[in-house]
This record gives sequence, C-alpha cells and structure tokens, in this order.
Amino acid sequence: MKRYCFLLLLVGVMFACRNGETKEVEVSTKTFRMDADTTLVDTLLLSEKDTAFVIKPKVAQDPTLQEKKVFEINVLFSNKKWPALNFKQAIGADIYLVKDLDGDNQPELLLRPEWFSSCWASINLFSMKDNTWKMLKKGSMYFCADEYPLAKRIEEKNNKYYLLTDSLADDQFIINKNEIKF
Repeated sequence: MKRYCFLLLLVGVMFACRNGETKEVEVSTKTFRMDADTTLVDTLLLSEKDTAFVIKPKVAQDPTLQEKKVFEINVLFSNKKWPALNFKQAIGADIYLVKDLDGDNQPELLLRPEWFSSCWASINLFSMKDNTWKMLKKGSMYFCADEYPLAKRIEEKNNKYYLLTDSLADDQFIINKNEIKF
C-alpha cells in the first residue's frame, strides 16, 4: 500500500510540474524541489518491483548553461528502504541493478552518467553501506550507440557480470565483452 501511495504522489508531482508549479516531494529524509522549467524526471525500470527516478537538469533550455560549474543528478527509488543517490558531473544517468555481490543482503548498482558529448562514459559501481550509497569502483566504457541502454549491455553468466562495449576499428563497429570485476 505504501508503494502505491508513493507512486501516486510521484505521478501527482509530475503532473504539477507540467503546469510550471513547484512542488516538494518527500522521500526518506530528503526533500527535493523540482521546477518544471529547469528539471526533468526520467523513470527507469530496475526490476519487476523496483523503479528509479532520475531527477536531472533540463540542459537544452537552460539559459545559464555556460555559467554553471557543476551539474548533478539525484536518483530516487520506489523501494523506500533505499536512500537517494546523488551524483555530480552528470546531466542524466542509466542505471542497472545487480545482485548482492558482497553478501551483505544489500543491492549493488551500476550507474553510467550521461554528459554533453563524447562516446566515452564512466561506469560506476555503488553499494549500500550504512544506509547510504558508496561508490566502490569506477571505470570507463566506449558508449556511442544510445539505442542500447545499459541493461542491454550487461550480461550475467555463472554469477559473473560482463559489460558489452563497442569500438570502431577499420570503419567497422566491434563488440567487446569485458568481465566486470568487483
């Protein structure tokens, strides 16, 4: 029942944002102020039961784009036991929920932040420690084909995860498969 109330509240906020109104949304112990003129919310399905909401800046219509020094996103989760995740130097994100890798009965997340240009992207592994998301590892990947989201670039086999990246060699795209080591 709590999950349905949370989703109804989120839908109400999204409709309010369409009208240009500013509303406060309370999740866990944080309140986020969202302005429809400067903020967007992406909804990412993590699993059958879990959804992530990426609160990101509206950069295409931001007149102060050149003046900003820091861009950041906040990620809220439908699972209210999970705290919000804040990530700097991003204008959006793609997220993938992985199994409990370290045996502490807490989830781990892969996050690929979006940026303005370039095919290179970072790939970050987060784990929940002491009710907050901690970055455990950071790597990079070549990511030019946007039609393939992160979920389609992760392969699991025998409790190991592999990241599929693309590269260009001799005018042909090559798919690389690299084990993600935690």
